[in-house]
Amino acid sequence: MRKATIGDLLSDGFRYSTTPYKRAILLGILYLLSFLIIPMFLALGYIYRCIKGTIDGRDELPEYGEWGRMLIDGLKLFVAYLIVIIPVVIIAFLFAAAPIGLAILNPYAMIGAMIPFFITALIIVILAGLYLFMAIPYMIYTGRIGAVFSFSEVMERIRRIGYGRYFAICIVTIIIAWLLGLISSLIPVIGVILITPIAIILMARVEGQVFKESMS
Repeated sequence: MRKATIGDLLSDGFRYSTTPYKRAILLGILYLLSFLIIPMFLALGYIYRCIKGTIDGRDELPEYGEWGRMLIDGLKLFVAYLIVIIPVVIIAFLFAAAPIGLAILNPYAMIGAMIPFFITALIIVILAGLYLFMAIPYMIYTGRIGAVFSFSEVMERIRRIGYGRYFAICIVTIIIAWLLGLISSLIPVIGVILITPIAIILMARVEGQVFKESMS
């Protein structure tokens, strides 16, 4: 069976994110109202459904409904990200802040030390992002928040995809989503409603498709 190329995954992701487009627009409205907190968790719950629906083989955006369940799923997704991101941020901060300690002893030494420390911090953040790209769908698949820490299982699934191919898929998808987000930021309000959901759903779809492939 031919493996999907990056182009295949992105093409499918864009098609999926607008099928039907009115559901994506509603997600954009939820994100626009995220300052009210509850809509933010509902939006995360919808992304949870998109990933789960993809893993289950569905080819169009899920319907809205069972708002209580969607809220709970959003909370689960939020916590899953949080318990991984918090320690990563702390570690990255310690690496990035280390040169400040050197400045007390030798200001000139700090200048030379800053670059490798910041690069190390950046690498840690990137590795965490690459890990979450597979760990989040695995958590959704199992239904257990703690599954994000199933390091050996997640790495085994990445191995099945192929480390180089997996890295390329993640990086290209993240860059495309970031560019869409950048375009969205240039069009206040309308961009959040019409473009932001496409970027987010695209990421969710590709994550789900990559995880689904790791099951075969």
